[in-house]
Amino acid sequence: MEAPEVVSVVAEVIGWTALGGALAFLLLALLIRVADGRWLRTEAVVVDQEHGSTVRWFAEGAFHQRRLSSEERAHVLRPEEEPAYYKEREPDRLRLHDPPAGRRILRTVGFVLLAIAFVAGAVGTVPLLFS
Repeated sequence: MEAPEVVSVVAEVIGWTALGGALAFLLLALLIRVADGRWLRTEAVVVDQEHGSTVRWFAEGAFHQRRLSSEERAHVLRPEEEPAYYKEREPDRLRLHDPPAGRRILRTVGFVLLAIAFVAGAVGTVPLLFS
């Protein structure tokens, strides 16, 4: 085997491996997205009362509210405008913290592997064009 053929074979193996990994990571990210749904950012207001704290927010054209647990209230930094996230399909559900980064990490790794597969495919075809 000559050097261009070796480069072509190695690039093909790397390309197929990266493509398989990319599809697996992107499929896993999609499954998590389907299961967890989409969380949209909003501003919430925390109202402290004698019987506990309540959080209020505006989503999907209506105002919503729910009680806060003592652990949640302890993490509120700015009660007058606390960043929060509500579920797109269920605007009554609210998180006072950023959605987990796992799906974003899986999606990024998937796109990086897809780019590697594309580059490996291009590198693998270059020796074929000049032989």
